[in-house]
Formats: sequence, structure tokens, C-alpha cells
Amino acid sequence: MATLYDRRALFVRYKKQSSYPGRQSVKLADGITCRYNWDLDKTILDYIEEHAEKSDGKVLFPLKFNVSDLTVNTCKKAFLWMTDDTYIEADIHDSGAYYAYGMNDYDGFTAPPSLTIPEARCWVKLEHVSKIKTKFPIDDYSIQAYKGGGIVKETPLREILKTTHMNCMYITRNEG
Repeated sequence: MATLYDRRALFVRYKKQSSYPGRQSVKLADGITCRYNWDLDKTILDYIEEHAEKSDGKVLFPLKFNVSDLTVNTCKKAFLWMTDDTYIEADIHDSGAYYAYGMNDYDGFTAPPSLTIPEARCWVKLEHVSKIKTKFPIDDYSIQAYKGGGIVKETPLREILKTTHMNCMYITRNEG
């Protein structure tokens, strides 16, 4: 029987249309907008996959969401999932508070240069980062609410994705 730690994962959701790092524009005049630094063929998953390939499967990933590094460390895996049902899977090596752009602990974990987030509430060191996969097994996971040491409510991940706007969640692989 797998432990809760073995079954628990960090799940980060991205909308396909808003997952292109480096999209920038400036308004030059009324009705004239100049767009620059747009690479429309690459999503955030592409940049993470490429960086992992160059970094021995290691990526330092900033989380701008309202998360705690202590809670992230209760997870064994991380899934970065896009609404077109592509995703990356990785093992969580470590996490900590207060990411700053360009941070480097000189242990092989660095952020892709295209992730230009200047600072974030939390960072996660991902290892064994997979290539981009398709068809995430949504029905194998749920969200569990706990109170007083026991599970109060368990909701399938598929239902949660229909009803919530949260982009960062803690999911649990169903037993059985």
C-alpha cells in the first residue's frame, strides 16, 4: 500500500492561450501596438522541456501562486498541465520560499531563462523532468479535504477542473 506522500502531487494548470512566456507589447499610438519577443510556437512546457534536456533533467521552477514550501514538500511529484491536455511530470527534489530571478544554488537546478518572473513566493526544484506527454490520467486523481486527521471530502480532479479557477492544487492519486 502506497503512503499518502507517495500518492500526493503538486498540480499546476495553465491555459493554452496564456502559456507563452515572453509575450510583450507596447502601445505606440492610438490603434498601433507593437508586439515583440513573441515565439508563438513554444509554450511554457516547451521551454521547461528544453531546459531540462540541457540541465540533466533538473529545473528550478518558480511558483507565483499562494503556496507554502512546507506544503509543496509533502508532495512527491509535480505535474505541469496545460488545458490542451499536454503535461510534464517531474519528481520534487526540494522547495523553498522566496524565489528571485536568476537564483542559483550551484547544484544543477536553474530556471529556464525564458521564465522572466522577477520574484515569486516559492520555488520548487524538479528532477527527472519528463518530455511533454499527452492525455493526463485525470480520472486517476482527486482532491482530498482533511479535518481532524481524517478525510472529510474527496472530489475527482475532473470535477474540480470544471468548477474552480485555481491554477495550483494538491492532488492525490486514487488507491486501487
